[in-house]
Amino acid sequence: MAKKRSPLITNGWIPDQHGSWPMALMPLLAGIIISPKQWTLFFLALAWISGFLLFSVAEKYIKARRRARYYKATRTYAIATGAFGFATLMLAPHLLWWALAYAPLMGYWLWSVTKRHERNLSVRLSTIVASSLILPVAESISTPETPFSNPRAWLLAALLCVYFALTVPYVKTLIRERGQTAWIVGSGVAHVVALAAVATLFYFDVISVWHLITWVVVVVRAIALPYMASKRGKPFKPTKIGILETVISIFVFATLPWGF
Repeated sequence: MAKKRSPLITNGWIPDQHGSWPMALMPLLAGIIISPKQWTLFFLALAWISGFLLFSVAEKYIKARRRARYYKATRTYAIATGAFGFATLMLAPHLLWWALAYAPLMGYWLWSVTKRHERNLSVRLSTIVASSLILPVAESISTPETPFSNPRAWLLAALLCVYFALTVPYVKTLIRERGQTAWIVGSGVAHVVALAAVATLFYFDVISVWHLITWVVVVVRAIALPYMASKRGKPFKPTKIGILETVISIFVFATLPWGF
C-alpha cells in the first residue's frame, strides 16, 4: 500500500524533491559563514528561503490543470519573498546590481516551465547557477564598493556549483535515462574532468586532501551506481537517491576550503 503524502507536500507548501534543499540552502549558508554578520544577512536569508519555496510551488502552479491546489502557497510565498526582498534592498541597495545576473537565468527558467521544458539539462543547470550565486551575493553585502572581488566567495560558489550541476546528469542516468550509454558516458566523463580540476586545486594547496577524497567518492558513485541501475530490473527510488546525495553534499560542504 502506497504511503499517503502530507497535504503540505501535495498542496505545494513543502518541496517534494529532497535534493533541492541542499542545492538551495548550502550556497546561502556558505555565504553567511564567510560574511561579516549583520541584519541584512538575516533578511537576505528569509528572502532567499521564501523565494526557494516560491520557485518550487510556482513550477507546479504554472503546470497544473487544477491550479487552486497551489494558489495559497504560491500567493503566500510570493508576498513573503517580495517583503523580505524589499527589506534586504532597503538595507543594501547595491545588491540590485545582481538582478543583471538573475533576470536572464530566472527568465529562461520561467519560459521553459511554460513550455513544459523545465526538465531539460540546460534549464536545471541554469537554476543551479542561480542558486550558487547567492554565495557571492551574501558576501557582497559587506563590500558595496567591490561586490565581485572576493576570490574565496567565487571559489566556494564554483565548487558547489560544479558538484550540484553534475548531480543532474548523474541522477538522470539512474532514473529517466537509465541504461542509456550516451548519458552514462557523458556523466562519467564530466565527473572525471571535474575531479582533474579539483586535483589541480589540491596540487596548488587550494583545497584539503579531505575535499579531494570527497570528490573521489563523488566520481566513484557517478560511475558505479548508473552501472548498477542499468543492470537492475527497476530504477532506484528517488527518495533513496535524494538521501544519498544529501549525505554526500554535506561532506562536500564540510570539506570546502573555508580558509582560502
